[in-house]
Amino acid sequence: MSALSHRDRVLTVLNHAIPDRLPVDLGGCPASGINLYAYKRLKKHLGLPGPVRVQAERSLLAWPDDAVLERFDADLRLIVAYTAEDSGTRGVFDEAAYEKEAEYADAWGVVRRRPPHGHYYVTHAPFEKDDLGLADLDAHPWPSPKKTDAAGLRREAERLRRETDCALVVHVPGRIFSMGQFMCGFENWLVQLKVNPEFCEAFLERTLEIQLAMAEETLRAVGDAADILYLADDYGIQTGPLISPALFRQIFKPRMARLIRFLRERSSAKIAFHSCGSVYALLPDFIEVGVQILNPVQVAAADMDTTRLKREFGKHLVFWGAIDTQRVLPQGTPEEVRAEVARRVMDLSPGYIPASVHNIQAEVPAENIVAMFDAIRTPRA
Repeated sequence: MSALSHRDRVLTVLNHAIPDRLPVDLGGCPASGINLYAYKRLKKHLGLPGPVRVQAERSLLAWPDDAVLERFDADLRLIVAYTAEDSGTRGVFDEAAYEKEAEYADAWGVVRRRPPHGHYYVTHAPFEKDDLGLADLDAHPWPSPKKTDAAGLRREAERLRRETDCALVVHVPGRIFSMGQFMCGFENWLVQLKVNPEFCEAFLERTLEIQLAMAEETLRAVGDAADILYLADDYGIQTGPLISPALFRQIFKPRMARLIRFLRERSSAKIAFHSCGSVYALLPDFIEVGVQILNPVQVAAADMDTTRLKREFGKHLVFWGAIDTQRVLPQGTPEEVRAEVARRVMDLSPGYIPASVHNIQAEVPAENIVAMFDAIRTPRA
């Protein structure tokens, strides 16, 4: 088979066909990036000088440089409102700054604090109290959909289409379950779902309506440039779903279906859905509402055996991720990393985009990162 373009390679996989080689993804979606500290060591290991740029301060993610992406021959790019004009010193990783505590409030009123060297954690949720009522929703200062940087998204989509032949991914607003976690508090949200369903349903309607308007702004900005629309929520933990399948089907599934239907009416791009943890029990529901790509395939969680997932759901889902980040990447040898890649490729192909299970974390050795990407590009015979 002759070599495909980067975009055609990804599209081939999305259609469950066999490409010339498997796609490579570093930072092509919000959950396949790399921690700033790990990326700094990787650049040093590769002998690639220059500053490390920050993509997402909240999760300490780096913007992969073109030189690194070319070294690994990456096939996907993420469209965000961060353009070529920002590529100088703006947003450069300053390790000394991350030695200090920091705090910020987002557009939804959620306050997050970062301990020294750490990630941001929620420290204040605007609806974290017991006696929540509909009046609390009316009194809250909700964000405007116009906060979407449509002009920046459009410029970046045009730049990536002009300068690369990669498949393009757009992260679309559309949190449902996890919006309640952030705005009500993780524990309180689960309590409210049981004792205060009227508030919870009204809250979900209010937040979904705002996010649909934001999604419309996003899709208008990127036009037909997107190959994948990426949605993120989290319904799983290590041992199973965070909520019962019955509760998911009653409250969350109809809204998830509405969201995906809204996107499909406005775009022909494939729908990718991110949920960490053990979501095996919910996969038939995800498929039914229109999910076509599952990320990150957390293989260390219960019931997430890749052989079983492929056998039962491989006709309907493309799998994106699955290379273990709980043990193999941070603690294994390069040879173990190569064996892990070979195992997931064998289990999940065709219809598989190999990547780390969520972002590559700070403790992962540079040698293991290189071993992973080189094994993806040149799988064992």
